[in-house]
Amino acid sequence: MSDLIGTLAKMGFTQGAVVETILVTVNSDGSFNAAPMGVRLMGRHLGLSPYRTSATYANLMRGGRASINTTLDPLLFLATAFKDEIEDQPHVEPDMRLMGADSTIIVEVKQESSTLGERGLFTATPVKITVGEAYPTVFSRGRNQAVEAVIHATRVKAFSEQGRRGEAEALIRKIDECTATVRRVSPQGSPEHAVVDKLEDMIPSWRVTA
Repeated sequence: MSDLIGTLAKMGFTQGAVVETILVTVNSDGSFNAAPMGVRLMGRHLGLSPYRTSATYANLMRGGRASINTTLDPLLFLATAFKDEIEDQPHVEPDMRLMGADSTIIVEVKQESSTLGERGLFTATPVKITVGEAYPTVFSRGRNQAVEAVIHATRVKAFSEQGRRGEAEALIRKIDECTATVRRVSPQGSPEHAVVDKLEDMIPSWRVTA
């Protein structure tokens, strides 16, 4: 276990800090569900806080194994966040590795330990970490802002469906700021441009405008 926690530290996990990942869980029919998930290192475990209305929450309630996949690819975040609107979905291997991810952390999920308002809180114990080929990665504002836009957009859709118009509009303004950064620092044809272009197409269909 100590070796696994040490590996997480080398990957950039720090105690108490939330990192953005893609969580793969198992549906009741045995198929996989991949969805963006903020993960927090809590001592020797990882904390997962899905919305209680989500498929991820229902899957975690059954316990068992899940995988936490790390990536800097905004297109992976977009596809897994909006499965009904993005036809080209990433493949999940039988061992729960998300294809295209930089690393996969297999975890054993414990039962829900508490609730945080609309969210549950589960603790997950790392049992195996698979890291792809390691190359130095530069920091890209455009790439990070594209991922941030996707994370905001998942809440815009949820708030829209709940009639929480003011909160949805505030998030749309944040998405606009992310989009402006992407268009300023990333080239046309880049994955991050593709992400913000797709979000601009999708948001009006949710019947919320800023």
